[in-house]
Amino acid sequence: MQRNILPLKPTQPGHADVVNTLKHETHIEVQLGDILPALTDALLSQRLWIRDFSEDKISISKDFYEIIMAYQRLKRTA
Repeated sequence: MQRNILPLKPTQPGHADVVNTLKHETHIEVQLGDILPALTDALLSQRLWIRDFSEDKISISKDFYEIIMAYQRLKRTA
């Protein structure tokens, strides 16, 4: 299955044009730093909508995944 992926930085000039393009796309690429504050707030505030996406798959780099897994292991042993 081929996915349509559109690179997007939400604060870039021409944002309205990008939003119009998104109507036809199913996936976009964003920098983690661009969405992390909103995701953190949604999790801490226990927003219901965040649960709607809990089963969605995301794509991250292998090294980022390895760091997250190492962090989880260290946190459990602390």
